[in-house]
Amino acid sequence: MVVTMLSLMVAVVMLPLVGLAVDGSILYLVQAKLSAAVDAAALAAARSLSVGLDLTSQTASATATAQSFFSANFPTGFWSTTNLSFTPAVAETAYKTRTVTIQAKVTVPLTFMRLLGQTGATVGAQGQASRRDVVMIIVIDRSSSLQNAGVCGTMTAAAQNFIGYFANGRDEIGMVTFMDGYHLAYAPTLNFDSNVPSLATVIGAVQCYGDTGTAGALNQAYAQLRAVNEPGALNLIVFFTDGHPNGIAANFPVKTQVDTRYDYSNTGNLVSTPKSTCNSTTTLQGEIAEWSGEPAPSTGYTYGLFAVTSSSDSTTSETAAAGLTGCGMSSDQSKMRRDIAYVPATDLYGNVTTGYQSFAGGDTYPSGNPYVGQIRVDTPTAVVTASLNAADNQATTIRNDANLVPVIYAIGLGGTSAEPIDATFMERVSNDPRSPIYNSAKPAGEYFYSPTATDLGGVFQQVASEILRISQ
Repeated sequence: MVVTMLSLMVAVVMLPLVGLAVDGSILYLVQAKLSAAVDAAALAAARSLSVGLDLTSQTASATATAQSFFSANFPTGFWSTTNLSFTPAVAETAYKTRTVTIQAKVTVPLTFMRLLGQTGATVGAQGQASRRDVVMIIVIDRSSSLQNAGVCGTMTAAAQNFIGYFANGRDEIGMVTFMDGYHLAYAPTLNFDSNVPSLATVIGAVQCYGDTGTAGALNQAYAQLRAVNEPGALNLIVFFTDGHPNGIAANFPVKTQVDTRYDYSNTGNLVSTPKSTCNSTTTLQGEIAEWSGEPAPSTGYTYGLFAVTSSSDSTTSETAAAGLTGCGMSSDQSKMRRDIAYVPATDLYGNVTTGYQSFAGGDTYPSGNPYVGQIRVDTPTAVVTASLNAADNQATTIRNDANLVPVIYAIGLGGTSAEPIDATFMERVSNDPRSPIYNSAKPAGEYFYSPTATDLGGVFQQVASEILRISQ
């Protein structure tokens, strides 16, 4: 009797339980594999929405990409499965947002549960990834150090490749270039790839020359984001440079007092310097730049007054500022220090010229000078420090925009300049988590360093991947 009862228990209870455990494990394994494949397909499809000039072709590209990634991660016949169904869909789910939805199901054969008449079971999975469209201004340093190092063309090629990751007709992209002055090279447009000329064509025509007026370029990029004014999009500035700021734009007070300052020709000598000969006796608008002698010693050439905007991306000369009639600097820009009194407390864009970096001893006018305490225009280190501070404060203003919530990515190229990248400055500009002033309440960007020009293509690609990641 006991043997009979045990036999019945094995047949009726134990075998189905063992079968359920084994078949259940197989079902779980297939379900996990299916879910991973669906998730990978959705993410890849969302990233591929940049391929194509309209939503129809972008949908076709996303569908093909989804199928390719799904097949690679869930091969046909995996664990003898049958009746595989794979359904991708692309839809606009919110303002400036497209969503890829992937649904898949498959029949899994059962082994032990066949004893109970169950030959197979269906498992399914759904994956979804959204892609928020981008409004992006690329800010490109085209200063002479790039030309001197022979890498201007390498930089422009990397930038051309970079914009290929984004979707014509969906993402809105523009470009600002800068040397001493900035130039709105390409107003932001949805048709950056289909317009004539395309953005890639304009990038390819960029020539490198001049100094580095960073604050003005960042200000213009921010102005373009505000002009587009799309809070529902992912608002971005991608800032590239190979050195630190060394040019500053302002309404500069004309020198109306005799004082002692460094000579414009023999820059190591302090000499009595007369009043300016400029016809204007108030202020002159323009940009001054450090020319040599930085970071040390403090003496060296400073030049100006240059126009605050550049006329084109291919010009290889500075344009003098307007209103220099009578000024010594109208014929010899090294004489700027005889015509301009000092660097004012704020630049042309409202950025204070103090803050991030302290001025070295001797970079403000000393006691006894009629401009005591003001920032000098006759020491390169003073001009560079003011330029750094203005750019740093401009970046802070951009990050504080609670409407657009802009994100800044910074790319620094090494090995091209005697005035190397300031990593701390670049981290501050981008609100990189490595920054000493990182603010988690503000949008976090990232600083990417390219040790050489040959690394630039990969670094720009990293930035594109990061942007696509956070847009999903």
